[in-house]
Amino acid sequence: MRISLPRLELRKTVSITLILLATLLILAETSRGILFDPRRVYGSALSSLLLFLALRLRGSVRRTFLLPVIPSFIFPPILLLVLLLPKDHERPREVARESGEAFDLLRTSYGSNLVICRSVRLMGSVAISLASELSRHRRVVLVDWSGEAHLRLGKVDHRIAEPSDICLGYQGDLGASYHMTLSELLSYLTGADPSYILGLLRGDVPPVLRDPRMGDSELITSLARSNGLRIEEALPKLSGVLIIDASKLNIKGKNALSLMTLLQCCTYEERDFLVIAPLLSPLTDERIHPRIRDELRWMISSLSKAGCFILSTKESSSFSDEFDNVIECDSCTKHVYKLDSFLLCPWRGNRGRRGV
Repeated sequence: MRISLPRLELRKTVSITLILLATLLILAETSRGILFDPRRVYGSALSSLLLFLALRLRGSVRRTFLLPVIPSFIFPPILLLVLLLPKDHERPREVARESGEAFDLLRTSYGSNLVICRSVRLMGSVAISLASELSRHRRVVLVDWSGEAHLRLGKVDHRIAEPSDICLGYQGDLGASYHMTLSELLSYLTGADPSYILGLLRGDVPPVLRDPRMGDSELITSLARSNGLRIEEALPKLSGVLIIDASKLNIKGKNALSLMTLLQCCTYEERDFLVIAPLLSPLTDERIHPRIRDELRWMISSLSKAGCFILSTKESSSFSDEFDNVIECDSCTKHVYKLDSFLLCPWRGNRGRRGV
């Protein structure tokens, strides 16, 4: 359904091809012996470029890529070390045990994180604390369910936006598949036919035609048609928080806004900001439709490229396999991180444990 999937397969194929060409070139340069040969500079430089392009297609490349380049002019196989060096997109999962070993919240923020809380109110409070802590180093998008974020952020650079101020219909790299995915998710939340919602998003449905199953959910779809600023335009320039104030919406509207914001962040292939959002359904729905489950799995995987914190209740643990890290809040005696007055704890669930 998403046109981005074939594109990912093509990028993977091209990346593998470039790695093979670079390896052949490295082997050819190795045949010149171990003594320095000026002609080797050209072959090593070309193989370096091919490897860089191959790794760049798979994700961002650290500056450590440059370390083996100069020695490779003498002994080309050294260049293959770049394939073993950790890249930014290959962030090892951090397992924090109850012994309280070091836990790097900033590093963890670059993956997909599920924070399990006891209540909806706790979800909103912890979300604000996470935004305040991480905004010192990153730009953060926060969906604020309580409306208290601007009071608690204090001197942190922040901007406040109403849901209608933000463009939640930007298709980005997803193209036409964005509206198809969004219509299916909104259909699940509202009960209306997905083709009807898709028509609303595209402007193909006349105002006189109305699906009675929408009920009071028309506000939700109207948010997706907003012509406001795109998220990256509304964010602070260097670091800080963009607060999307959901306090005036009912619980269904809050949940829909979080889901749309998370999906909107998936449209950016090169995203340099973090998204933090409370979310209940569909994470907490035990009888979720397989198609919606697949959409949610894809979304969580896409968000892990630049990081997210999704805060939910214990029922969401059935999706624990899809997240890089799973954390509990205020549920232990030996915590791994103290966040304001909250304790972040290693998850002790039995299903698909991935650690913190």
